[in-house]
Amino acid sequence: MLTTIRGARAALTALGRRRQLSTASRRIHAPSTAELSAALDAQASYAAATGRSVISVSGGDASAFLQGMQCNDMARASEGGMFTGFLTPQGRTVADAFVYTVADGFLVEVDERVSARILKALQFYRLRAKVAIRDMSAEYAVWSVWGPSTPTITATGAAAGAEDRRAPQMGQRLVMPVDRQPSLPVQFEERSGCEAKMRRILKGVAEGADDFVSGVAVPLECNLDYMGGVHFDKGCYVGQELTIRTHHRGIVRKRLMPLLLGPMTSPACADLDAPLADFSVDGHVACVRADDAPRPRRPQAPGRIGSVAGNAALALLRLDDVASYEKGDVSFEAVAADGSRISAAPWMPAWWPQ
Repeated sequence: MLTTIRGARAALTALGRRRQLSTASRRIHAPSTAELSAALDAQASYAAATGRSVISVSGGDASAFLQGMQCNDMARASEGGMFTGFLTPQGRTVADAFVYTVADGFLVEVDERVSARILKALQFYRLRAKVAIRDMSAEYAVWSVWGPSTPTITATGAAAGAEDRRAPQMGQRLVMPVDRQPSLPVQFEERSGCEAKMRRILKGVAEGADDFVSGVAVPLECNLDYMGGVHFDKGCYVGQELTIRTHHRGIVRKRLMPLLLGPMTSPACADLDAPLADFSVDGHVACVRADDAPRPRRPQAPGRIGSVAGNAALALLRLDDVASYEKGDVSFEAVAADGSRISAAPWMPAWWPQ
């Protein structure tokens, strides 16, 4: 797989250097990264989803209980599972999650860094509901499966599974006993977690506490709506008010989106062949305005960088700044761990609603 990534990058780097467009045509990296993402999708692959915890919610009231605890409709879990989010009462994200249907209830998959907080919240809101809540992380592990034949595959021995609908061609999620790997057709090859993470980032798919900063992140800014994780007509749930109000006002000023990192001396879009572990950043990306570009009335906070894999990252950026970037009025910069400046080139994923 690493050879495949580097080969695809080399071809796309040559493509980018041939095009040498002006700063007014900044979207050159968007088709290039789309081609790289497609090259990764073409390989029948599977990888362990590391750093994930599994919580069991069972009992006669399990479905109704979870309906009020998270922001998607439990009816969507009837096809094996669904993507969703848990929110604070103030409407901030606690965690993104997958909910899988099993014989005696549901399995809830979350980032292991926030699993204790989710368990505490479930126990707190249980009251008289007839549910049993258990941490099953020692018994189950999560796997991601993707490739051309993924829609038709079934994994022998999986405890649960569901189509990953967060973005096109994301594949499937499987919950397996911790001592077993997915039993898949012979063409499927195991990939590293870093390769799977880069593929996810290039698609612009947020996941885990790096992207959904617990207690801070706004669900719609993290694209929970775009990824099918929110049902706006389901009724009451914890954290509903802010989410519904933001949706109906139609005002989301920032979104989490992918970007490529590169040296200041070279456009980031020309660095697709950088090593997988090439960049370490301080967690923020700044919008730098040209001398003649309009200035905002008040200083704006820098964008926040989330997941990083090699020279690909997700960052929470102002949509107005990205629009200005595409016009050539601004540029984006990050700061490396050693204090040096890094060029950053963002783009809006093609699968986003227009």
